[in-house]
Amino acid sequence: MSGQSERPAYARGESIFRPLELESAPLQPDPEWAWGGATGRGVRVAVIDSGIDAAHPALDGCIDAESGVAIRLDHSGIVTEAHGPHEDAFGHGTACASIIHQIAPEARITSVKVLGATLGGRAAVFLHGLAWAIENGYDVINLSLGTAKRDWALSFHELCDRAYFRGCFLVTAANNIAEPSFPSLYASVASVACSVARDPFEFHANPAPPTEFLGPGIDLEVAWRGGGTRRVTGNSYAAPHIAGVVALIRSKHPQLRPFQLKATLWATATNVRAGDPKPISSKGEDAPLSSSRSSSAIHDIYWAAPSAERKRPS
Repeated sequence: MSGQSERPAYARGESIFRPLELESAPLQPDPEWAWGGATGRGVRVAVIDSGIDAAHPALDGCIDAESGVAIRLDHSGIVTEAHGPHEDAFGHGTACASIIHQIAPEARITSVKVLGATLGGRAAVFLHGLAWAIENGYDVINLSLGTAKRDWALSFHELCDRAYFRGCFLVTAANNIAEPSFPSLYASVASVACSVARDPFEFHANPAPPTEFLGPGIDLEVAWRGGGTRRVTGNSYAAPHIAGVVALIRSKHPQLRPFQLKATLWATATNVRAGDPKPISSKGEDAPLSSSRSSSAIHDIYWAAPSAERKRPS
């Protein structure tokens, strides 16, 4: 380089970056510091799924229906967007939204519809929906779906990195069967599988990644399309538990970056906080345990592929 004024790309002068939230943070953040008193106010959550029944009574008007988008392939194979209110084609998206709302009641939730009536879809549509949510700057993006097609792995990897650097926190459900799926295997996302926990604020750090966190997802009663409920099991329902907690943390600490949010999740996981067995609700109180009823659970479906629409049970 010929002159002192020339610098390599991305070079910067000295600067100080100190989020105010971290000045009061304990050495190991606890739930009270992380989300005590938070309600999700000011946080926007995108649920990329089968749509959301915005009128469902369990959602209490938390859905921003006008900002929603339904994405599909037209007859010529072109990805199209239809903006505004739309229906839930299956019920899965309504279930995920209701879990997030239960935990972060004042967060605003937007539906990004990419799945159809069989809970199947095309990876190109899924990818477009994720890109749309990132481009629109959603604070938390819940992905209770994925693709096992390796042809799409790089495209999703690049998009997840884009989200990471833009400050969008992605929560993904791990596959329900023992095979790799994308984007749940990437370090830039928080990958979630089921635990046997019943309390919505009880989640665990997984000591054997790439699935990093474990949340309630077995035999849960959730909201379903048409104003009803259904008892379900699947990693899809564990992911929105983590998304809801992240919405609370972002509500209280909006300057935290994705890596700081993930570190906070790890530090506040039930199995990391040895000697502090009671989960803390967003109101700073001991969270009540959900009742457990034995019932046959439906199989959660987890599939999005570029080939013909398909569905695969867990």
